[in-house]
Amino acid sequence: MRLLNVELPDVITRVSEFVPEIVAFIQKIIANGYAYEANGSVYFNVAKYNDGEKHHYAKLEPTSAMDKERLLEGEGVLTSNLTASEKLNEFDFTLWKKSKEGEPSWDSPWGQGRPGWHIECSAMAADYFKEWPIDIHSGGIDLRFPHHDNEIAQSEAYYECDQWINYFLHTGHLHIMGKKMSKSLKNFITIKNILTEYNARQVRFLFLLHNWDSLMNYTTEKSMPEAVEKERQFSEFFKNVKAILRQCNINSTVQKWSGRDYELNEVFTKVQTTVHARLADNFDTAEAVKSLSELVTATNTYLQQDRTQIKLPLVRQISKYVLKILKVFGVYDDDIVPTSGNAGSVSYEEAIAPLMDTLSTFRD
Repeated sequence: MRLLNVELPDVITRVSEFVPEIVAFIQKIIANGYAYEANGSVYFNVAKYNDGEKHHYAKLEPTSAMDKERLLEGEGVLTSNLTASEKLNEFDFTLWKKSKEGEPSWDSPWGQGRPGWHIECSAMAADYFKEWPIDIHSGGIDLRFPHHDNEIAQSEAYYECDQWINYFLHTGHLHIMGKKMSKSLKNFITIKNILTEYNARQVRFLFLLHNWDSLMNYTTEKSMPEAVEKERQFSEFFKNVKAILRQCNINSTVQKWSGRDYELNEVFTKVQTTVHARLADNFDTAEAVKSLSELVTATNTYLQQDRTQIKLPLVRQISKYVLKILKVFGVYDDDIVPTSGNAGSVSYEEAIAPLMDTLSTFRD
């Protein structure tokens, strides 16, 4: 994650450190009448939950509410023939599972056991987010049902509310050569491996050029060339701008705007509006990057004219804007554009000489 310039979250949670909070969370759901104990395990009562005026089960995927196969898949190793006979109805899901001999276990009012998969997230979120509704909850599209729908049900049962989360953001799957990436198929690619061939900026552009909530089919031959080209285009743009800003001096350039200056500024203004609109519309980073690329192309063309006609403040503002957005995207993390329009035209000693003379006079 560090190699890809991914920042650490503010809080890291581990289920094994939150077992007492999970037990207390389950106890309140039982007290509210939405769960029951059976043979040392605790199950969520889906039918009772659905009976309430405030609640209905499977908000995210209503059509999957009766999908037994996906419900069983969501229970995973918590499911057994014995489990089915313990439940009041077959659609109830596990909050606490009695542990078999040799399995991980913790103490609870119902005996030795371990948390169900779904309850972990709700209880840990409740420990840090003291108020609800929580604004944003994210995860892979495969978690929408039953995991996130079960999270909603048990959390709304805990709080006795009708809205626990305002927005769910579900990311699309990553496929390799047309198949879902998985260890069982041996078609997975590690971050360390891909970074031996491509740099982190190129990998970030790969994802930025795809819609975050859609399936992405990765093939080295087809997926990377565009990302590599975009990284090259922006890197060369910043190098070119740095060179221009160091070589030119505001005092030796014409400052009154001409038609070409107004044209470039019009492109700049339009791109800013477009980037904002695209990011406000479901984080459309692909179109945002496309707009930035168009601005870079227009600026590169503008810079090919007579150096005395280049408006350094305008070029600097454009380069700072492009860098700002790419930093938001995590492509860059350090300032790489000089902040001064005539950077490099005088030495440091020459620049501070007037200040040193003033200080000397004051001291005398």
